[in-house]
Amino acid sequence: MTELERLVGRVADPVVRQYLSMADDSIVAVLPYALAIAARLDLADACASDGSTVAELADATGFDVEPLTSLMAALAGAGFFARDDRGRFTCTELGAVLGARSAVSMRATLSNVDTYRAWLRAVDAVGDGRALPAASGEAFFSDKAQTRESQQAFSTRMRERSERLYSGVAKLPVWGDAHTVLDIGGGTGTVLAAVLCAQPHLNGILFDLDPVIDLAATRSPLDQVRARCALVTGSFFEELPENADTHLLCSVLHDWDDDKAEDILRASARALPPGGRVLVCELILPETGEPDPAHWSDLGMLMLLGGRERGLSDFDKLFAAAGLMRTRVLPVGIFSLIEATPAAQAARVT
Repeated sequence: MTELERLVGRVADPVVRQYLSMADDSIVAVLPYALAIAARLDLADACASDGSTVAELADATGFDVEPLTSLMAALAGAGFFARDDRGRFTCTELGAVLGARSAVSMRATLSNVDTYRAWLRAVDAVGDGRALPAASGEAFFSDKAQTRESQQAFSTRMRERSERLYSGVAKLPVWGDAHTVLDIGGGTGTVLAAVLCAQPHLNGILFDLDPVIDLAATRSPLDQVRARCALVTGSFFEELPENADTHLLCSVLHDWDDDKAEDILRASARALPPGGRVLVCELILPETGEPDPAHWSDLGMLMLLGGRERGLSDFDKLFAAAGLMRTRVLPVGIFSLIEATPAAQAARVT
């Protein structure tokens, strides 16, 4: 074993350990691009149930045989496809994440390369001696709303993300005393639909920008609970509907800097009725330096949107600026649900 291998073997963060062990232009760095190509070509759904040859897949996708042969071999080796002794490929259970029709589909997420482009621009800027491009949440979301197609693609990625990361929110012991939940910046309603299905005593309000609500009005996970859910458009920096006793924000605050995040929470606090509370679902940065996905997400949010991930002390400062006080924290996978109530109300309880 070399000194480098010993050094890398002692790295605590598995992301860093794997990258340094395998770092090479032809190995680790290729995976996200290979998956993006496979997702965009819809290879998982193109494979016949009894297997397809590379030539058949090339005909189905319009992709050249030679690069497709290399792509399928690499993805088969990684477990996304299986190849039999006749050279025919079938989609595996793991490969279903690449398919559009799969219940575990991540196709929209894996085919998106906007993040990669942003990081390449940042690397080029450093190499040229320039400052990093200034990220802006306003510009990011404005860009997504330019066309219905771009808004649809972004909404699909957010639905995939919500299904993957927030599925536990609906079953947490926070809904018993609630009557109406306002999902602020809730996209097309994936999380709110899960909450309303799991908690039949609740009514819901989905609140987002006009283009998002337009999509939710035509096709949404909320279709099954339409009778208990209203769709409302607007900006969460301004006024929110006032007839909801519980406000839910899932990965909303991390899109924005502290000033904007405070504005969102102030709008929420103004709209809360007496006895109301705010539920914030976010990654929490550890107060110490141990490995945690939140550190990587913090860097990513800064680069893409000018936002950030936060520690509990950071959230407490945001809450205080909005007249709120943290009352409890519950785990949701790698995320946490942070409950806050108006400070005067929390003081009476404690």
